[in-house]
Amino acid sequence: MKFLVDAMLGKLVRFLRIFGYDTVYADDLEKYYGMSPVSDEKLKEYAEKENRIIITKDLPFYNKTRANSIYLKGEGVYNYLNQLKYKLNLNYQFLIDHARCSLCNSALERVQKKSDIKEEVLAQTYNNYDEFYRCSNPDCRKIYWNGPHIDDILNKIKNNQKED
Repeated sequence: MKFLVDAMLGKLVRFLRIFGYDTVYADDLEKYYGMSPVSDEKLKEYAEKENRIIITKDLPFYNKTRANSIYLKGEGVYNYLNQLKYKLNLNYQFLIDHARCSLCNSALERVQKKSDIKEEVLAQTYNNYDEFYRCSNPDCRKIYWNGPHIDDILNKIKNNQKED
């Protein structure tokens, strides 16, 4: 399942990527189309071409794309994640080797030698974790590890808490 998420849902984009869902953010397509913001028609066209489900809070846009979109109600990223869980039967089990880069949506690669990233993470992080992953995109290269923030996210989804 692949998604195209409307511009007003940036935090949701990051969370879906963390859970391994291939998720394109509407704002990421501004350079591709040479327009800001990207028009609803272009977003619809892109979603159809790339076989992506549109996720939006924009009711008029949803009404134009109803056959291939999900309309989210209310506020808060944990509310949205729960709506998607029930509407699409999404699984929020975190497996870092299936996660995607929260910034650019690229696949992650396991860091083979921990020492290679020593200068790129805080000393405390380096000392407390042994397994690291790096974004495969040469323009990004963000470092990831399975820290306590993942358990916090999972607990908030479970308890349907409002975002901080």
